Amino acid sequence: MRGLPHHRERLRRNKDSFCLINCAVSSSVVTGTVVLSIGLSLISVGVNSFGGGSSAKDFGSAENLLLALFVLVAGLCLLPFLNVLIKGDSGIENLRVIYLLYLFNSACSYLLSYKYSILQAYQREYVRTALDQLVHTAQVLAQMAVLVLTRNFLLYLGVQIAAQLLLNLLVSLRVDHDYPHLKKVHGLPGKEERVGIEKNIWALSMHRLGNVVVNGTDNLIMSAFVGLTSVGIYSNYKLVTKSINDLLRKVYSAFTGSIGNLGATQDPEYIYRIYQQLDFFVFVFYGYFAAGMALLFNPFIRLVFGENYVFPQATVLVIVTQFYVTGVRQINLQFREALGLFWHDRYKAVAESIINLVVSILLVKRFEVTGVFLGTIISTMTTCFWVEPYVLMRYGIQKDWCAKLKAYFIEYGRRVLVVIGGGAMGWCLTGARGSSIWQFFVSGVLFTCEYLVIIYLVYHRTEEFEALRSRAWGFVEKKLKKRGS
Repeated sequence: MRGLPHHRERLRRNKDSFCLINCAVSSSVVTGTVVLSIGLSLISVGVNSFGGGSSAKDFGSAENLLLALFVLVAGLCLLPFLNVLIKGDSGIENLRVIYLLYLFNSACSYLLSYKYSILQAYQREYVRTALDQLVHTAQVLAQMAVLVLTRNFLLYLGVQIAAQLLLNLLVSLRVDHDYPHLKKVHGLPGKEERVGIEKNIWALSMHRLGNVVVNGTDNLIMSAFVGLTSVGIYSNYKLVTKSINDLLRKVYSAFTGSIGNLGATQDPEYIYRIYQQLDFFVFVFYGYFAAGMALLFNPFIRLVFGENYVFPQATVLVIVTQFYVTGVRQINLQFREALGLFWHDRYKAVAESIINLVVSILLVKRFEVTGVFLGTIISTMTTCFWVEPYVLMRYGIQKDWCAKLKAYFIEYGRRVLVVIGGGAMGWCLTGARGSSIWQFFVSGVLFTCEYLVIIYLVYHRTEEFEALRSRAWGFVEKKLKKRGS
């Protein structure tokens, strides 16, 4: 009993240290926003200019070295202001060292990263995914060993930095091995092509800037206005949503190269048909996870982390809503990127970031953590919700774009009702029971069956459903034949 207060203090300090993960990352990313966005733009533009003979080695390496250096220097400029940016940091050990380690990790993540675009141009994203999974698995195992054997959080961060550098190096070596002829290319594109590239760089950099501001400032606003404890609790929820997003991103991002090929070789009607199928695919999975998390998010957090780390249900519903409205946009963004439609909605990103910052700061004072997420939802619904499909239909699909845009919004509303209905029926069926692992498992199975039934009843006569069903069945048959042989 005498050691109980000391134990609680250690737990608090450990929790605060882990909270700094998000805060430090957000700080370092925000400081290098402008140059970071341009660097990411160069990567994507590199995919488009790759086929035209632009330089592969000299073009990327120097730019990314400068990018890494700038992010590092800009992050160091924020070091004296940590006490302002992070509320309630009193008593946190090695605060500045932790920040510097994460800043270094952010800078290192851009070294050699331009070579990812070469794999994307050749539609070989699976190579990067395989290497990423291999390195990430080794990283998690090494970090677990470090925590168990040394309980040293600084070593834990060091392992993460080493893993990022190792991944970039492995991808670079693989690209050099598979495409040795690229080292012989040193010429730059012609003047006309360079103008187009610079135009796309400017437009895409604005998109990256808005994305960083919207997604990278939530933790800073929470830590500045609410405190690190809320950031720490949110990090548990974000761990789950990020894992789901990463999983789904590996699936739909693999289509980017193929979509670009469609834009160059197929007619608009065929492109639109493929778009509808992929959009339905994304909706089914994001709708499933959103409705499921609305039911079982808090029971899961309660089982894994404890009652003290649970948000009110209203806050969870807002987090889940943000997850859904952000997730179902992804196919629109994939088509925009693959078809090169960056220029037409370049100012959307600026408006989105301004609305997000202003509304989040206003609402966080009244609703605390919930207000931050409400700000992100409002900024998305007032800009991305209508601008992105408009640009895709107007400048990408083009043919009968008004009718198709109207159909998009009608279907969007129907899908929202399906997700809400699925969640409500799941609540009535399971009661979101999860006080034990067995109850949590049973609730998850019941909800999954109920959700699939709803999807079938509502969509089984549509072309998108039939396309998804046939592809899924073909995948299963292929696996069964492979095992049989």
